[in-house]
Amino acid sequence: MSLSYPDIQLIRPPAVESFRFATTSITLPIGLAYISSSLKEHGFKVGILDAVGEAPKNRTGYYKGYLVGLGLKEIAEKINPNSKCVGISVIFTHEWPAVVKLISLIKEKFPNMPIILGGEHISAMPEFSLITSNADYIVMGEGEETIIELIKAIKNRKTFQKIEGIGYNINNQVVINNRRNRRQSIDKISYPDWDSFNVKGYYENRFVGGMYSDNLTIPILATRGCPYQCTYCSAPNMWLPLWIPRDPILVVDEIEYYVKKFGAGNFPFQDLTAIIKRDWIKAFCEELIKRELNINWQLPTGTRSEAIDSEIAFLIKKSGMISMAYAPESGSEETRKYIKKKMKTDRLFDSIDAAAQADLNVAVFLVIGFPHDLPKHLEENKNFVERLAKHGVTDLSVGFYMALPGTELFHSLYDSNKIKLDIKYFKHILDSLALFPSQKYCPAISRTNLFLWKLKFYIKFYKSKKLKNSKSSLLNSVIIALRGVFSSEGHNSKLQTAFRNAYISLVDTVKSKSKRWISKKEELNLFEEWDNIYRQIRKEKLSKNIVKVSPADTRDL
Repeated sequence: MSLSYPDIQLIRPPAVESFRFATTSITLPIGLAYISSSLKEHGFKVGILDAVGEAPKNRTGYYKGYLVGLGLKEIAEKINPNSKCVGISVIFTHEWPAVVKLISLIKEKFPNMPIILGGEHISAMPEFSLITSNADYIVMGEGEETIIELIKAIKNRKTFQKIEGIGYNINNQVVINNRRNRRQSIDKISYPDWDSFNVKGYYENRFVGGMYSDNLTIPILATRGCPYQCTYCSAPNMWLPLWIPRDPILVVDEIEYYVKKFGAGNFPFQDLTAIIKRDWIKAFCEELIKRELNINWQLPTGTRSEAIDSEIAFLIKKSGMISMAYAPESGSEETRKYIKKKMKTDRLFDSIDAAAQADLNVAVFLVIGFPHDLPKHLEENKNFVERLAKHGVTDLSVGFYMALPGTELFHSLYDSNKIKLDIKYFKHILDSLALFPSQKYCPAISRTNLFLWKLKFYIKFYKSKKLKNSKSSLLNSVIIALRGVFSSEGHNSKLQTAFRNAYISLVDTVKSKSKRWISKKEELNLFEEWDNIYRQIRKEKLSKNIVKVSPADTRDL
């Protein structure tokens, strides 16, 4: 990618992967691409340094798993010395240690280079992000408007006090300004700047998100935010509890644009909750069908069930949907009540039945190991997964609870001294879809039993599945999944994609052990003071009544 532009250098840091059975979390960086478009629209010259896109086959051993992309020193060396500032996207908490090291390398080479951070991790831990790194500024929440004001202030040497949605260091003091209100209309936001990214390279390396397709893949955002406030979810930190859809006709316009410009044919929607309003999804599907674009689209991150009835399910299928997911998180009504997951079981199964009748490929996401979980809750999950299979669900994904920073559950556990921000904590963030949990926060169930319950759920689900012309649904599921490991063609289920990614991530984990990101000693030193820093931040906020002590019992949230 060209690095000839001096105003701002936007960096996508190396992605993080580990051995696990799941579809890949590595996708084109849609947030960064939106920021780039906004900057260019306002006349700024932008350089893109995409660590993954420039070295998609490079692997470096990490504190857990491995980094995918350019080495940290290589990134620092590639920064244009004429850039007026650097912007780094930090979406996931497990990326933070690598970003901290990257910032230190940039500051060694360019001591006076302003560094701006943005993304979901930054929005969840703003003070912590500034104090534990040498970054100068942070952007919280939606960034398109905020980044423009911030860079103008940096270029013109203006003050920052009135810029909403930022934090900054001044005289070794951290200042966090008021959050910026969400944009109420997102229809006029420019398309992501995919011209500056290696779109084909991501596809060729199967960094596509969702189920693998043999069509060129570009992610889409049709909506922003989520109106719900689940206690385990980090989305409210980034988006606030607000769901804003784009005009469905304009979303189809964007898809058609990518079909013509890039030859794209597969579109995973990266929305938090794409389908909420029945009228919206109906209009979207009808427009796709009318234009005869002959594309595939997916909802890999999960969606609501309320708007999907028989009519909508058949429209979704006809419009090119190849994979979708529901995320009830638990088959236990009591658990869903405790985590504020507002979902009715009967309505979910009505929607699943409609999807099955339309021959839609449907996955369901479950999470076990919530702090309040008891064996009785997992027993309810066991019955639930059997019912899912018999109602026509294609695939099941069972993850271990992870205490994401900034969430209600996290604060409850942290204020009760059940979480320490050490290397073990950061490792467990990567273990949600591992075979065995490295950490657990439910006193009533051991790590071994969590693993065994997870195994039981998978066996129960795939044994109970209705498969045509098959005497053994479990064996047939495994055979189908194994076919996907070495196939160069598109997959028919998420299980195939998960098996392939498990195989690749296992091989890459072994290979990456010969090349570490930093020494083990430096790694331990990096994490050493982080818990003390965060505890001091929390203590100060409590003393100033900025926040309240969270209840020790997570059932009281």
